[in-house]
Amino acid sequence: MLSRAMCAAYVLGWSTRAGRVLCTIFLIGMSFAACGEGAADRTVARGGAPVLGGTLVVASAIDLEHANPLITTEGVTHDVLRSLLYMTLVRHGRDNGYEPWLAESWELEGDTGIVFHIRRDVRWHDGLPTTAHDVEFTYRLAKAPETGYPNASLFERWGEVEVLDSFTVRFRFEPHPDPLVGWPDFPILPRHHLAETSPAALRQAGFNRSPVGNGPFRFVSVRSRDRWIFEANLDFPSALGGRPLLDRVVWRVIPESSAQINELLAGTVDLILAPSPAQLRDLSARPGLRAIVRPSRKYQFIGWNGLRPPLGDPKVRLALTLALNRGEILAALRGGYGELAVGPLYPGHWAFLDTLTPVPYDPAAARRLLAEAGWSDRDGDGVLEDDGGRELRITLSLPAENEYNRNVAEKIRSDLAEVGVRVAPRPLDFATLVADAVSPERRFEAVLLAWEADPRPTSLRDLFHSSAIGGPFQLASYRNAEVDRLLDEASRARTPESALPPLHGVQRILREEQPWTFLFYTPDLYIVSERVQGIEMDVQSAFQSLPHWWKTSGSPDWIARNDG
Repeated sequence: MLSRAMCAAYVLGWSTRAGRVLCTIFLIGMSFAACGEGAADRTVARGGAPVLGGTLVVASAIDLEHANPLITTEGVTHDVLRSLLYMTLVRHGRDNGYEPWLAESWELEGDTGIVFHIRRDVRWHDGLPTTAHDVEFTYRLAKAPETGYPNASLFERWGEVEVLDSFTVRFRFEPHPDPLVGWPDFPILPRHHLAETSPAALRQAGFNRSPVGNGPFRFVSVRSRDRWIFEANLDFPSALGGRPLLDRVVWRVIPESSAQINELLAGTVDLILAPSPAQLRDLSARPGLRAIVRPSRKYQFIGWNGLRPPLGDPKVRLALTLALNRGEILAALRGGYGELAVGPLYPGHWAFLDTLTPVPYDPAAARRLLAEAGWSDRDGDGVLEDDGGRELRITLSLPAENEYNRNVAEKIRSDLAEVGVRVAPRPLDFATLVADAVSPERRFEAVLLAWEADPRPTSLRDLFHSSAIGGPFQLASYRNAEVDRLLDEASRARTPESALPPLHGVQRILREEQPWTFLFYTPDLYIVSERVQGIEMDVQSAFQSLPHWWKTSGSPDWIARNDG
C-alpha cells in the first residue's frame, strides 16, 4: 500500500500519519527473512478444466489487520481487500498498464482532469448499487487529515471531485506524468454504511470487523487471531467474470511455520505465505506441492545519516557499499532468492534504468576511497582514523525481533572490519527503532531497514529531495542540488516520456553517492498445493487473480471438516 506502504506486518498505533506509514514501511524489515527474489512464472497453473466449488485455505503467520482499506497499514491485508472484498476504479493490467474495473471507462480532460464512468451493474453485498457518490465519499474521506489514510500522499496533487451524475465523477489534479497511478490501490467504500462515521472515529468503526463490500467475495465472519472467512459473491457481474470459481476463501492465522507445514502436508491448508528459502526448497521437492516466487517492489537497504560525520561524505558512503559482499549475503542468508539492488526503483518500474549495474564488491576500491576521504590506519591497530585520531566507528541500528536481520548485521560488521571500519550492531525493539529514525534529531548513525517502492514517478522526492529533510522519509538528510533539480523537473513532467530523462539522472547520481546502500530486491515466496490451479501472481498483486483460481475435483473441503 502505499506503496510506500504495502508491506507485510504491522501496526503499532501511531498517532500521526507519518508514523503510521513508517510503521507500515519499516516492518517489512522485521519479516524480511521470508522474502526472496527470482524469476517467477506469472501463471503457475498446471492445466486442466476449471472446476466450480471448494474452499481455499491460506495459512499466514499474521492476522488480517481489519477490513477497512482507508486505515489498514498492512500490505497483505490491503492486497486481500482490494482483490476480494472491494473494487477499485481501475486495476493493474499486464505490462504496467491499467484496465477498467469499477470504472468501465475514463477520459482525460487535458492534463488537469479525468472523468470516470462507473459501471451500472455493480452492487454492494447488501444489494444497493455502487455509484459515483460512493466514489466521491471515499475520496473525501481519504483526503480528510483526521482519517489518517496511510496512502494520502497518492493524492497530494489531486484536488476537487465532482459528481456529474450517479455514475459519472470528475477529478481535478495538477499535471503529472501518470494520472492513474495510485487508483488501482484505492478501493471504494459504501457511503451508506459509513456516512455517519466521522473521519476521526473511522478507526474504531464496527464496519472494520463486519464489512460490506462490492467485490467478487463477500465477508462471512472473523475470529480474531484465528480466521477470516469469505464466500463467493454469486451476483458479481458476468461482464467482469461472474462469480468466482471457489465457493470460499479461509484466511487462517497459524503463527508457527512448523504448524503451517504440518497442515499443508495433511491437506488442511492449501497455500502458505512466506516460507523460508530452506523450507521453499524442501517443500517444493515433495510430490503434490510447488513453489511460487513472486517479484515484488521490496528492497532492503542501509540508511546512512548524513548529519553524522563522516556519513555526509559521498566517497565514504560509496566506499562502505563497495566493502560489502552483498552477493555472499544473498547466497548465505537468502538462499539465492534475491537480486542485487542498484537504486530505489524496482525492476519492472516504468522508470527503472536497466543499464545501471549494482555497485560491485571491491574492498580495494573501498580502501582507496576512504584514504581519499582522509581515513587511514595511522597507528596500525586495524581501525581507520582521520588526521585528528578519531576512529571510523559506526553504530548500526536494526530490528531486534528478527534473526535474519541480526545475521545480516553481523555480516555487515565483518565485511566493514576488513577495510578498517568498526561497526557496532544495535538491535532495538521496533517502536524504538522507528522513533529514533524519524525523530527530528535522527537518533541513529546507520539503520538496516526495508522499503516497498512507491510506483508514483514523484515518490523519490520524499526520500531524497533536500526539501524533504526533516520529513519522515528523508532518513539520510541527503543534499544534492542536481538531484533536487532533476526531481523538480520530473515533478513538472506531463508525460512519462518527459519524466524519464530526469528520473534516470537521479538514479545515476544515487548509485554513485549512496545516501542509502541498496542491498537486495526481494520477492515474496509461497508454497501451494497442486490441488490449487489457475494461480497468477505478479509484481502488483498476489491475489488479484484469485477469483479465477480453482481446486481440482476431489479436493477435501476444509469448511465441511472444520465447522467454518
